[in-house]
Amino acid sequence: MPHKFDPNRAHVLESDWRKRVFPPEKVIEFIESLEGLKKNVAFDIGAGTGYLTLPLAKVFKKVYAVEISTQMAEKLRKRLEEEKVLNVGVIVSENPPKIDFEINLALFSNVLHEMEDFSEYLEWARRADYIVVAEWKKEEMEFGPPLDERVSPEEIEAVSGFKIVKVEEMPFHYLAALKRKI
Repeated sequence: MPHKFDPNRAHVLESDWRKRVFPPEKVIEFIESLEGLKKNVAFDIGAGTGYLTLPLAKVFKKVYAVEISTQMAEKLRKRLEEEKVLNVGVIVSENPPKIDFEINLALFSNVLHEMEDFSEYLEWARRADYIVVAEWKKEEMEFGPPLDERVSPEEIEAVSGFKIVKVEEMPFHYLAALKRKI
């Protein structure tokens, strides 16, 4: 069974160290570079404390932050309130949210490796114009999730039914954009 991030370590998610190894502005630049991406609705799956939710809220008209942990969702709500961010909805759920509207982006940031079976979530994300995945590279490192839990872009492509249209390497992570096969 994959490990889950410990909400008691939430301070790491906003740390200077994380900003160096996984700069949020690089993720947003990558998303903004996607050809033809409409910026109406984005979902941040595994939003945590809002590390990428808040930057997404500056780009998209509406962002939904989906989080499994009530503790993390409360930290995110407090942060949204403090920073007066009004275009983010927080959803606490272990399962993909039931929605009946189009979405432009489904972002999975360092969360697929924590899911026992991420295929259900990727199936749900097929409604999005783009899926963007930010994950740990599938190579040995001194930190991060165990190697056998890491997921490559090719594994995601095989399960999702989407096609990889862009990949960008970061020092410890990769960013992969996938688009529906037409």
